[in-house]
Amino acid sequence: MKKKSDLDFAAPITEINVTPLVDICLVLVIIFLCFAPAIYLSGLTVTRAKATAAESHEVATEVKVNVFLSADGRIILNEEEVSPEKLGELMKELLLRSPTKTVTVSADREVKHKRVVWLLDQARQSGAVNLCVLKRRTADLNL
Repeated sequence: MKKKSDLDFAAPITEINVTPLVDICLVLVIIFLCFAPAIYLSGLTVTRAKATAAESHEVATEVKVNVFLSADGRIILNEEEVSPEKLGELMKELLLRSPTKTVTVSADREVKHKRVVWLLDQARQSGAVNLCVLKRRTADLNL
């Protein structure tokens, strides 16, 4: 058996151990891959409308569904005031006659976002395929 003085002392380890670093990086990549789809799927997709010139010989046969929320709580569907209870069934009737099934929503500046989101939900439940949010000034209204 060798004596202690005869044993060679090992040199200190001067290399960096990269295994824990690689483990942490892989865990972060896995976390990112799990949460990336949730980030992209949350929220509403907003596309800006493009102005195009209309053909002069076309006849406008499309049934329009325009809904306006006023600051005092009134709901105006195609220039007529309606109650919140009848809004869904009236929108269903109009959307059945509309080939594009588009609902245009606008509101006063003072209307809370919760009410606008409620209106968008009502339109979607009534069968709307496309939802448009229109920015409109109160001076433009003739109500």
